[in-house]
Amino acid sequence: MLTSARTESFMTSAGLIASLATTTWLDTTPTGATLGCLLLVPQPPRSFYATPAVIEQRMRAVAKALRLGPATTPPPDIGPRLRQITPTEVALRFDGTLYCKRIPTGRPWSLLLGQGTPVALVLGLAPLSRSATPAEIDAYLDRATLHQCLLFGHTRTE
Repeated sequence: MLTSARTESFMTSAGLIASLATTTWLDTTPTGATLGCLLLVPQPPRSFYATPAVIEQRMRAVAKALRLGPATTPPPDIGPRLRQITPTEVALRFDGTLYCKRIPTGRPWSLLLGQGTPVALVLGLAPLSRSATPAEIDAYLDRATLHQCLLFGHTRTE
Protein backbone atom coordinates (compact mmCIF):
# COMPACT_ATOMS: atom_id res chain seq x y z
CA MET A 1 0.00 0.00 0.00
CA LEU A 2 1.28 3.48 -0.83
CA THR A 3 1.13 6.29 1.69
CA SER A 4 1.60 9.97 1.12
CA ALA A 5 5.05 11.32 1.85
CA ARG A 6 5.54 14.06 4.41
CA THR A 7 7.99 16.95 4.30
CA GLU A 8 9.98 15.39 7.15
CA SER A 9 10.66 12.29 5.02
CA PHE A 10 12.64 14.29 2.46
CA MET A 11 16.25 15.07 3.25
CA THR A 12 18.37 17.74 1.65
CA SER A 13 20.55 15.17 -0.07
CA ALA A 14 23.39 15.90 -2.45
CA GLY A 15 21.15 14.86 -5.35
CA LEU A 16 18.30 17.15 -4.32
CA ILE A 17 20.62 20.11 -3.81
CA ALA A 18 22.39 19.50 -7.13
CA SER A 19 19.07 19.27 -8.97
CA LEU A 20 18.00 22.80 -8.02
CA ALA A 21 18.06 25.38 -10.79
CA THR A 22 19.30 28.83 -9.82
CA THR A 23 19.33 32.32 -11.22
CA THR A 24 20.70 35.56 -9.83
CA TRP A 25 19.99 39.21 -10.55
CA LEU A 26 20.37 42.63 -8.98
CA ASP A 27 17.38 44.68 -7.87
CA THR A 28 16.68 47.86 -5.96
CA THR A 29 14.83 48.10 -2.64
CA PRO A 30 12.09 50.72 -2.11
CA THR A 31 14.71 52.85 -0.31
CA GLY A 32 17.00 52.77 -3.36
CA ALA A 33 19.57 50.32 -1.96
CA THR A 34 20.96 47.57 -4.18
CA LEU A 35 19.82 44.04 -3.37
CA GLY A 36 21.11 40.78 -4.79
CA CYS A 37 18.42 38.24 -5.61
CA LEU A 38 18.82 34.46 -5.80
CA LEU A 39 16.05 32.18 -7.07
CA LEU A 40 16.06 28.43 -6.33
CA VAL A 41 13.57 26.22 -8.16
CA PRO A 42 13.06 22.52 -8.82
CA GLN A 43 13.52 21.09 -12.30
CA PRO A 44 10.62 19.75 -14.36
CA PRO A 45 9.91 16.11 -13.44
CA ARG A 46 11.99 13.41 -15.09
CA SER A 47 10.03 10.42 -13.87
CA PHE A 48 6.48 9.29 -13.31
CA TYR A 49 7.06 9.37 -9.54
CA ALA A 50 7.97 13.06 -9.45
CA THR A 51 4.40 14.31 -9.10
CA PRO A 52 3.70 17.99 -8.38
CA ALA A 53 2.92 17.04 -4.75
CA VAL A 54 6.25 15.22 -4.33
CA ILE A 55 8.17 18.09 -5.93
CA GLU A 56 6.49 20.58 -3.59
CA GLN A 57 7.27 18.42 -0.54
CA ARG A 58 10.93 18.21 -1.57
CA MET A 59 11.07 21.98 -1.99
CA ARG A 60 9.44 22.50 1.41
CA ALA A 61 12.22 20.34 2.89
CA VAL A 62 14.78 22.58 1.16
CA ALA A 63 12.96 25.67 2.51
CA LYS A 64 13.10 24.18 6.00
CA ALA A 65 16.85 23.56 5.65
CA LEU A 66 17.23 27.24 4.73
CA ARG A 67 14.72 28.50 7.37
CA LEU A 68 12.72 30.39 4.74
CA GLY A 69 9.37 32.00 5.46
CA PRO A 70 6.15 32.61 3.53
CA ALA A 71 5.43 35.72 1.49
CA THR A 72 2.69 36.69 3.95
CA THR A 73 5.24 37.78 6.58
CA PRO A 74 8.45 39.81 6.38
CA PRO A 75 11.30 37.62 5.07
CA PRO A 76 13.35 36.16 7.94
CA ASP A 77 17.06 36.77 8.30
CA ILE A 78 18.41 33.27 7.67
CA GLY A 79 21.95 34.20 8.63
CA PRO A 80 25.10 34.12 6.54
CA ARG A 81 24.86 31.25 4.04
CA LEU A 82 26.85 32.36 0.97
CA ARG A 83 30.57 31.88 0.42
CA GLN A 84 32.50 33.23 -2.54
CA ILE A 85 34.31 30.40 -4.36
CA THR A 86 35.52 32.21 -7.48
CA PRO A 87 34.87 35.70 -8.88
CA THR A 88 31.78 34.29 -10.62
CA GLU A 89 30.64 31.47 -8.32
CA VAL A 90 29.26 31.21 -4.80
CA ALA A 91 28.29 28.32 -2.55
CA LEU A 92 24.97 28.23 -0.66
CA ARG A 93 24.98 26.39 2.69
CA PHE A 94 21.97 24.39 3.97
CA ASP A 95 21.20 23.29 7.54
CA GLY A 96 21.47 19.59 8.31
CA THR A 97 23.88 18.61 5.53
CA LEU A 98 27.51 19.03 4.60
CA TYR A 99 26.59 19.66 0.96
CA CYS A 100 26.45 23.13 -0.60
CA LYS A 101 24.93 24.34 -3.83
CA ARG A 102 27.43 25.89 -6.23
CA ILE A 103 25.81 28.85 -7.97
CA PRO A 104 27.18 30.63 -11.03
CA THR A 105 26.81 34.40 -10.76
CA GLY A 106 27.59 37.43 -12.84
CA ARG A 107 30.69 39.38 -11.89
CA PRO A 108 28.68 42.48 -10.77
CA TRP A 109 26.53 40.27 -8.49
CA SER A 110 29.64 38.69 -6.95
CA LEU A 111 31.38 42.04 -6.50
CA LEU A 112 28.40 43.49 -4.64
CA LEU A 113 28.10 40.35 -2.53
CA GLY A 114 31.76 40.79 -1.58
CA GLN A 115 30.96 44.34 -0.45
CA GLY A 116 28.29 43.07 1.97
CA THR A 117 25.23 43.63 -0.22
CA PRO A 118 22.34 41.60 1.24
CA VAL A 119 20.73 38.84 -0.80
CA ALA A 120 17.02 38.04 -1.05
CA LEU A 121 16.73 34.28 -1.33
CA VAL A 122 13.55 33.24 -3.17
CA LEU A 123 12.49 29.59 -3.37
CA GLY A 124 9.81 28.48 -5.82
CA LEU A 125 7.75 25.37 -5.11
CA ALA A 126 6.90 24.63 -8.76
CA PRO A 127 9.34 23.47 -11.45
CA LEU A 128 11.08 25.79 -13.88
CA SER A 129 13.59 24.79 -16.55
CA ARG A 130 17.26 25.71 -16.18
CA SER A 131 17.03 27.19 -19.67
CA ALA A 132 14.20 29.60 -18.80
CA THR A 133 14.55 33.05 -20.34
CA PRO A 134 14.31 36.23 -18.24
CA ALA A 135 10.74 36.72 -19.52
CA GLU A 136 9.83 33.16 -18.48
CA ILE A 137 11.38 33.74 -15.05
CA ASP A 138 9.37 36.96 -14.62
CA ALA A 139 6.17 35.14 -15.62
CA TYR A 140 7.02 32.29 -13.21
CA LEU A 141 7.54 34.77 -10.36
CA ASP A 142 4.25 36.51 -11.16
CA ARG A 143 2.32 33.19 -11.19
CA ALA A 144 4.03 31.88 -8.07
CA THR A 145 3.35 35.13 -6.21
CA LEU A 146 -0.31 35.00 -7.19
CA HIS A 147 -0.60 31.38 -5.98
CA GLN A 148 1.55 31.97 -2.87
CA CYS A 149 4.10 29.39 -4.00
CA LEU A 150 7.24 31.33 -3.04
CA LEU A 151 9.22 31.28 0.20
CA PHE A 152 11.70 33.98 1.20
CA GLY A 153 14.67 34.84 3.37
CA HIS A 154 17.51 37.35 3.60
CA THR A 155 21.10 36.15 3.67
CA ARG A 156 24.66 37.40 3.15
CA THR A 157 28.23 36.11 2.95
CA GLU A 158 29.76 34.02 5.72
